[in-house]
Amino acid sequence: MAVRSAQLRIGQAVRDGWRGLRRCPGVLLGFSGAASGLHLLGWGLFAAGHSGPEGFLALVLDGAGLALYGLSVLWLIQGLSRAGLALAAGQAPRWSSLRRWRGGEAWRLLLALCTAGAALALAGLLGFVAWSLVVFLVPGLSLIPALLTLLLLTAVASSQLFLACLVIQDRHSPSEAFRRGLALLEPLWPSLLGLTAMAGLILVVPFALGLLAEATLAGLGAAVTVLALVAALPLLSGTITAAYHQLNATAPRNGAAGETGWPGSSG
Repeated sequence: MAVRSAQLRIGQAVRDGWRGLRRCPGVLLGFSGAASGLHLLGWGLFAAGHSGPEGFLALVLDGAGLALYGLSVLWLIQGLSRAGLALAAGQAPRWSSLRRWRGGEAWRLLLALCTAGAALALAGLLGFVAWSLVVFLVPGLSLIPALLTLLLLTAVASSQLFLACLVIQDRHSPSEAFRRGLALLEPLWPSLLGLTAMAGLILVVPFALGLLAEATLAGLGAAVTVLALVAALPLLSGTITAAYHQLNATAPRNGAAGETGWPGSSG
């Protein structure tokens, strides 16, 4: 069956992401470090606005911190997604391409992220309302709506793993990118759950290393966590873009595109 043959190879995607990182370590780690540094600077400015001066200067620091915080996240997602897509296509990413700011693309990416965030918030709200009603009417069954809410949140989050790829490479609108992601849930939910679990594992490792470093030497944990995240983010992006490349490579051949409404399909 076409849907079954379209399942993603998660292990292969991780290996491809790792090979990409080994192929261009300087560019990927340098960009990840630069964007992460701006991200931390934005956080620092925001924190300074709350703990330092008051009045107008505090507002300026808060505004500058929030702006830098948000823009650095968009820049990081843009650059690493472009790098991963280039590596998946057999090309070496260039620093000049990664550091380039694309305002229109960043705006669409921001709206797409907000759309996904709003969907997660709505799912959480509905789950909370359902849980509250069950607690009030049948307290003994309160665990059921909690588990269903967790399942719903996981499904929505998993469906949006390729959001940046859809916006950046295929140039879909935010709403269209969101719908394309949701369309993958039915045929590819085992792969999406596996990829989500792998993404979570990649992100957990830096924090685990940080805790281990902190237990070994007090004050070292934060630095180790940041350095590990700088390395983990390109691996994470490379894994997701490699999986996305698999999907695009198999859909036209086995007909999955027509079934899922994937890019290039007639459905």
